[in-house]
Amino acid sequence: MPYVIAPLDKVKGEGAYPEYEDVLKAVQDAAINRAKEVWSGFTFGGLYPGDKEFGICPLRAREMAHDVTATTASGTYSFRKNLATTAWHTIFDYTTRKDILHAFAGFAITDETLRILELRMEVSDKKYPIIDIQEAKGWGGFAILFKEDQGAELIAEPETSIYLRGYVEAAGYQNVVPLGFQLYKRKDLVISES
Repeated sequence: MPYVIAPLDKVKGEGAYPEYEDVLKAVQDAAINRAKEVWSGFTFGGLYPGDKEFGICPLRAREMAHDVTATTASGTYSFRKNLATTAWHTIFDYTTRKDILHAFAGFAITDETLRILELRMEVSDKKYPIIDIQEAKGWGGFAILFKEDQGAELIAEPETSIYLRGYVEAAGYQNVVPLGFQLYKRKDLVISES
């Protein structure tokens, strides 16, 4: 899985690497096409979907840590993790709910200090190669963008397991923010506070 690591100031805004916009667009298009297959008879309705349309929003922390059988999300409101020891730690381990699809373009680490040296991801039963992120030390925040199969394989359909682990070099808090999209078949999944 080829990827590019970019400092946060090169991810958005003036002087940004074009890969960021290209990858997000490719992932969004792939996710919309997959959702049309998964939810036959539904069309893309954007941020404000109507009847027989599915919607889109950013990936939400509350959807990334819950029991698939739950009727409401039960994760935290933050992507901040407390990494207590030097070892492999679970960053995300969840299953997407019935009417939700997740599409990943990469991850951003938004902290000044990098505590994680490597990341390892699984979608369903597919294990991806370990990503070494040590080159980003001292950047004061960065993003990892997946460049190949842009979204085709990193789309978690409803009721699919997602597993992300990181090797921690120094204990402490780390913000690991997924870059990508959440598509949803029912509006109440994203407009409700519970």
